[in-house]
Order: sequence, then C-alpha cells, then structure tokens
Amino acid sequence: MASNPNNGEPIVNGERTELFKPLRRVPSIPDPELHKKVRAALKKRGMDDRVAGAISTIWTDPEAVLPQIVNPQRRRVPGAYLLVISGSVYTSRLVPDPQNPRNADQVQFALAEAKGAPPATLVPAKTAGEGELAILVDSRAALIEQVDWTVETTRNRNKPVPDIAEQGIMDPPIGVATTVRYGSGETPNTFIGVREGSTRISHGHSHLGVTAEDVLFGLTRNASAMQAHIDEINSHISKADADILPTERAKIRCAVTDFELIIGVVPDVPGAVDLSQAIKARVAQDHLNTKAEWSDESKHTELAEECLISARAVGVIATDAEADWLAGRLTVAEATTHKIIPFLDDRAARAIYLFTTSDTQIHTAVRLPIALALTNEPTGRSKRPRVTTKTKLPLAVELIARERRGAALEGEVARFRKALADALPDDLQKMAWEPTKRTPEQLYQAALRELEEVRDERPATTELWVRAAYVLAKHGAISGGRNDKGPGGDRRSAATVIGALADTKPGLRHLRQIVEDDRAGLAPRQVDENGEPRKNGEQKEMPIDNEFLRTKLAPIDGNTTATLDPKATVREHYRNAVLATKDALRKLEAQMDNLAGLTDDNEVPLIVQEGRAHARLLKDKLENLATEAQDWWEAAVEAHGTYNGFSANEKGDDEQEAA
Repeated sequence: MASNPNNGEPIVNGERTELFKPLRRVPSIPDPELHKKVRAALKKRGMDDRVAGAISTIWTDPEAVLPQIVNPQRRRVPGAYLLVISGSVYTSRLVPDPQNPRNADQVQFALAEAKGAPPATLVPAKTAGEGELAILVDSRAALIEQVDWTVETTRNRNKPVPDIAEQGIMDPPIGVATTVRYGSGETPNTFIGVREGSTRISHGHSHLGVTAEDVLFGLTRNASAMQAHIDEINSHISKADADILPTERAKIRCAVTDFELIIGVVPDVPGAVDLSQAIKARVAQDHLNTKAEWSDESKHTELAEECLISARAVGVIATDAEADWLAGRLTVAEATTHKIIPFLDDRAARAIYLFTTSDTQIHTAVRLPIALALTNEPTGRSKRPRVTTKTKLPLAVELIARERRGAALEGEVARFRKALADALPDDLQKMAWEPTKRTPEQLYQAALRELEEVRDERPATTELWVRAAYVLAKHGAISGGRNDKGPGGDRRSAATVIGALADTKPGLRHLRQIVEDDRAGLAPRQVDENGEPRKNGEQKEMPIDNEFLRTKLAPIDGNTTATLDPKATVREHYRNAVLATKDALRKLEAQMDNLAGLTDDNEVPLIVQEGRAHARLLKDKLENLATEAQDWWEAAVEAHGTYNGFSANEKGDDEQEAA
C-alpha cells in the first residue's frame, strides 16, 4: 500500500509505516481592520494597548477569536481558573520561553563565577497587568542571545516524536503576552511567549529558518516582512508535488499551529493566586507533577484492542463474536453458543497467529494502529517506526493473558506472560503455519510424518508447538534456563527446549498430551510409549514440569537419559542393579583385604587377635547372601534349561564390563 505523502494517508514500505500531515497553504496576513477589532476587544478587558496590539497580530483568523475575548475558555489549575482564547496562529510570531525551566539544570549562577557560562538566567516573570507578564533583561542584544541559546539547547535535548517535519506542531502550545524591560534603558517591547510547548516551537522555528531576532523584533512587528515570509513558504506548495523538497514540506507544515493564549486569571480567593503563579501551576501539571507512565500491560491491552478493531473492519476476523472471543469478552460457554471452538489453546493459537503472521492482509490490518501509537510515543527511537513481530507479539500475549487477569495473582499472570513469550519459536513469523481445526491426535500424526520425511516446512509441528507452549506457560511447567554453569547447568531458553521436543517422537507425543490434558481440564501429565500416564511410587500420575522437560525428555546433551517405556525401564533398572551389586562386591573384597592388613607389632592381623565377634557377624552375613545368590542361580537354571557356565545376560554384562 502506498500513497502520496501530500494527502496524509499512511505509506507502507516493507515494515516501515509513515504518516504525513497534508500540506496546506499558509493564510495571508488578515485585513488590518480585523486586527484593530481584536485589539479594541482586548483593551476593553483592561489590557494595555501595547499588549493588546502584540496579541492581535498572531492570529490567522482574527474573526474566530473575537467571540472568545468576550467569553474566554476556562482552564482549571490549583486555586484558580486561567482564562484562555484559542485559535490558529503564525508560528513565526511566537517566541519560545527565554527562561524555559526544562533547561534550568544548565543555568550557571553568578555565585559560581564561571567564565564563558551560557547566557541563561532564571529571573522570574512577574504579573504586570491583565493577561500580561513582565521580565527584566540587560538589553535587547542580551535577550536575543538568551532566546537563541534557549532554542538551540531545547532542540538539542529534546526531539519530538513524531517528527514535527512530518506532522507539524500537533499539541497546541500555551503562551501569554510578555513584556520585556531593559536595564539598558531601551524601549520595552511585548512578545507572545510560549510557556508550555517551547520544544515544539523551537523545532518549528528551525524548520522555518527563522532566528531569535526575527521572532522578537522582525516578523512580529513588520507586516510586509511577515507577508514576504508567508509568500516564500507558499511558493513551495505551488510547485509540482514531486518537486517539493522534504525541507520545504517541513516548512509548510510548521508555518501555522493551534495555540492557546492565556489572557487572565480568576482566583478562587481574590488575591490568593496571581497570573504568574497560575501559569507556573499549569506548567507543573504537565512537567513537574507528571502522571505516572502507563504500564506495559496497559499499553498492550489498549493497543491490542485497536488491532482487533482494525482486523475486524477489513474482514480478517470474520464475525463480531470471534473478535469478542479473542478479546476475552466471551466465556467458554458463550463461545460454544456462537459455534466457536471453545478450547483456550485454540484461542491462544489464533491470537498468536494474528500478531505474528507475515500474511499481507493480516499484517497490514494490525500494523497501522501500532504504527500510529509508536509514532506518537516519545520513545527516542527512529522517527519512522518499524512494526515487527517483536512489536506485535506482546499484544497477542496480553490478549491471551486476559483469561487469567482477576483469576490469578498478578505475579502469576506476569510469570505466565513471560513464560509464554519465551516458549514460542523465535522466528515464528517466518514459519508456514496457521491454526487449524485438527485435533491434538491429528496434529501429532501429521507432525510425526513431517519428522520422518525431514521436511523443511513443518506446519503441524509448529501448530502443536504453539498450542503446547501456551498450556505449559499457563501451568508453570516451562521456564527459562538456569544461569549457573558447569555440570547440570542448562541455560537454554524455553523455546530451545520445546524445539528439541519437536524433533523427537517422545517429545511430540508429550506435546500432544499437553494439549489433550488441558482440554480435559487436567494439568499436563507424563506418559509412556503407549500413551499411558506414568505413576510414582504412590501410584499417583506424574506431572510434566520444567525439570522433566530439560533433564529427561530433552536433555541438554540430546540423549534421553531414561526411556519412558515401562518394560524397558524395568530392564534398565535390572541392569543397573546388577552392575551396582558387582561393584559392591569388589568394594567389599577390597575392604576385607584392608581389614586383614591391619596388624599388631608381631604382624598378627587384628581381626584374628580381637575380631572373633566381628568375623562371626561378617561370616553369617556373607553366608546369607551366598544362600540367596544360590537360590537365584538354581531358579535361573530351571527357567533357561541346561546351564553352560553363563546365562546370556551374565555373559553380556561381563563382556561389557571387560570392555
């Protein structure tokens, strides 16, 4: 999908989504008679003529402002209401706050006696009249230098997202008429100072190519110079669209902005709060007493909702009921009445597919809401956001987690989110798969065929993996690797472990069992080669847990340490017991040699001198063991026929031992 950047629609190029503000001609300076009407209306409110005159010239449509002067808007601040008029203004007739508090940490005070300190001061602006503040500066030259330093410092330290070159000045700045008096004795002048939004205006001035002197004393006071400035900007938009340079587009977009001008204050208690204090309170609401950042979960929840709406609008999600099911607004019973597959692993698989597939229609449907949010969020990343699986997958996880929110402790829900994200394939967006209506057994059989045929694409295996990952995460049966090293250490990710399961028959059999058990309302169980649940010594079914997956089913060396076949397990235990018994006999023989070697001064063994009781106990025990071994031997002869010196198992064991 592509479009002309001049029409404001999104431009999608691969993974990059770009949004542009449409280009509009800059309005010419209004009829001077309209300025006079605004000026007169402001003077009726009690404003000084100089202040009223400065205010009257900033508006692109003075007629829209006139009614507001009589009946201004009210903005609540602690202890008072600010009186505000709003409308479209020329950006070049606004002045960024010369004492922008954002740069307060850069101010160097006289006490430090620092040579070459920046021209920054923190002289407070005081209330000077109706809708007017006043500051004292050494001279006009000092004011220009201060504004210039403030603009450059602000721009360097703050970069609006989205880029003002693409969107113009989005949030209306807030300002107030400010009169400057000079210690040098120069004639005072009044400008419209921005008290909230100086960063936006500073960047706007940069794109417009105007200087501090222009906005303080040139374009704000000279109508012909301002009109020439406007005409120069409009000359760019008159060119063929393909010929308009990016810098020219930025200039056009930044030429005007919506603006809120404070023209007075109404304190709750007369005299308790003046204009200067009220404005500071307003700025503090946005910057000092900031709202807490949204949690990631809140962001993901809201954004996932927008993506569902977008997907439903273009038909990627077929019905409202399906959208409600994915959004968690239907119970399992309600989903069944809408003929929706009611299994939660199916809901999870469909949510994950929606937010990870590279299918063009689906990807485009969920991309735009995410791109809009990333463009508007000041994250400090590139001005043109990349919408990737890494961006989208957390939204799917948050949709899935809705089934647990309120039903489990928040810590458990957080662990579920993390475990699920970690257990899914790392390159899921590159895998050819989609949720199907196949049963876990059908998926298992298809996955076995994919394994035996060594296919590159394994859609059934991937689907089984995704569904099982959800169940394992929900039951806390999978987690990240241990951070320790050395023997027994396992630093593999959950995805790596499940990937190893997907490459073996026992692993696939357990992935199937995991999904089947969850659908039956059971925790995932270990099963043998026949699919029967394994049981412990108390005859209780054994659950699947992280240790079982990592050490038995998918050990780090790739070799299964214990078969899950009950008959084979018994034989393995028998073989191990025989070897252990032989080893014990060798150790006993060695210990008896050690015992016989302990002698007195006459080289007589102590066991002979003092060990009558000990020797008797040892003899009796060995005789009992020999009798038991004799019984085993005779029974083995009867079971296997004529004895030829070695049984098959004994011969094999001895040969193995000798080897």
